[in-house]
Amino acid sequence: MTAVCKIAALLTITLALLAGAPSRGFCAAAGCEWPLELVNESGAEITSLRISQTGMEKWSENRAPSPIPDGGRAELDIERDSILGLCDVEITADGRAAVWRRLPILEIFSITVDKKFQPHYERIKLGA
Repeated sequence: MTAVCKIAALLTITLALLAGAPSRGFCAAAGCEWPLELVNESGAEITSLRISQTGMEKWSENRAPSPIPDGGRAELDIERDSILGLCDVEITADGRAAVWRRLPILEIFSITVDKKFQPHYERIKLGA
């Protein structure tokens, strides 16, 4: 019976540590709470992701602090608390840029970039 208790205690401690573990990737280093996962299936290395409120054309700093290789993924701190409404997102890869207009970025937690540099995502309603 003591072996069962030891295993149960070890399992409880392990689960507690996992539940409190920080997010992985760039976001963990930045300390953000709601990262944007960027999955790169573009066939090129993504070197930049910048955000602007739709219609403003005032671009943020690069939110991808390191290049994201083709087939890779990263969790990026996009500073959601400073975003209002719809946003335009610009990605740069292999020297070419693509701008995605009017994204509901506050409702998006993962974007997959395809070979045509198009975004694929599902909207998640906060509070739902």
